[in-house]
Amino acid sequence: MKKSKLTIEGRKARNGRLFVLPFYIGFVFIFMRSAYQSLMFIFNDVKLKPGGFEMKFVGLKNLKYIFLSDPNFNKNLVSTLTSLLYKVPVIIVASLFFAILLNSKFKGRTFVRAIFFLPVIIASGVIMDIINSDTFATSLITASDGMETTVSANSYGLTSLLIDMGLGEKIVGYFSYISSNLYDLMWKTGIQMIIFLAALQSISPSLYEASSIEGASAWENFWMVTIPMITPMILVNVVYTIIDTFTDSSSGVMKQIASFFSDQQYARASAMSWVYFLMIGLILAVVLFVSSRGINGEKAVKK
Repeated sequence: MKKSKLTIEGRKARNGRLFVLPFYIGFVFIFMRSAYQSLMFIFNDVKLKPGGFEMKFVGLKNLKYIFLSDPNFNKNLVSTLTSLLYKVPVIIVASLFFAILLNSKFKGRTFVRAIFFLPVIIASGVIMDIINSDTFATSLITASDGMETTVSANSYGLTSLLIDMGLGEKIVGYFSYISSNLYDLMWKTGIQMIIFLAALQSISPSLYEASSIEGASAWENFWMVTIPMITPMILVNVVYTIIDTFTDSSSGVMKQIASFFSDQQYARASAMSWVYFLMIGLILAVVLFVSSRGINGEKAVKK
């Protein structure tokens, strides 16, 4: 009996399933078990005992505590949501700008790309913890002879300038936040920049050649060719940036959850984690819904 031969697409699908098999195994046997246990923690009073946990059912007591009694959770939640509105647009625009810059032809392009991607490598290891440590920050301030004061003064100067221009309070606050946190925001553009760079390189040069023949300028090419062609990757980067912002260890909610776990307040920490998880899921659902409506609208207009 002859064995049926797999098609090229079948082999690709098989290799893909084998590649993600370790994730499936870890998800089912490790993550799902831990997720179910943390979900049970929400409705119980949990105490650590030798050999495991002792749980006593308390209903919605832990959820009521984090929303009605805890002095910091709601404040941290609002602060994280507010920072999301500031960070995501800046990171997306900056990463697209860097990707366009690095996609152009110039000498030493490979070296410059490596330099731009360096923060991603550093941020994935212990070096980032050293950079974020108070000791490292203090030594930098001492070595730079008051650098922090200068940065604050520059931010104050920008704020005063924007106010003198008659701009609204929200706009002034937005640009002041960007100016004060420019280093951290630029540090987070590495992954998004690589995704945009791959998207830009996948655009056929014939599209630009055709538009140039029709007399289109570089600016018109950007809006009429580049942006439509990389729209799916813009959505990918928006979703990635939202998740990355929410799960950043510097987030107030993440710090509070970690603090509760270290204090062995597992039930309250689990309640915070699940509320935070559902909030992230809701925001992502809204983003995906809005983007799908926009894409469907564009298709309808073209038809």
